[in-house]
Amino acid sequence: MSILKKFDHIGIVVYDLQKSMDALLHFFGLECREVMEIKDAGIRIAFYPLGSGQMELIEFQQPIDGVDPIVTRPGAGVQHVAFQVEDFKTALAELTQKGLKLVKGFPRKGAHGQVAFFYPTKGLDLLIEICEVQHSPDMVA
Repeated sequence: MSILKKFDHIGIVVYDLQKSMDALLHFFGLECREVMEIKDAGIRIAFYPLGSGQMELIEFQQPIDGVDPIVTRPGAGVQHVAFQVEDFKTALAELTQKGLKLVKGFPRKGAHGQVAFFYPTKGLDLLIEICEVQHSPDMVA
């Protein structure tokens, strides 16, 4: 049985958040649900709901203290794919036990709860993020 509950989001790094948001609106009619700025980390994120998941546009304004630069590396494009897990601590332990390496500086609080990134591995050259399932009154499980 998979420890991944469901697809949560895809993270795409952009050079200019506002220009990227304007392009998504102009070409595809996609409207941003929320823009969040995490000043102490130097990150601006725009959230777009898409089906059962979402897309995040991420603009890094500086490296994040205590976090491996692989997370904030320069360049635009798909940076990571994130999955929800039902039991964050158990999933974290199981994935590290199986050999996935936790990115330096994680786990930590993300935009909407605890997150952990794993380094790319042979056969899967992509950052993978796990995030805890958020339970709120307006969410359907």
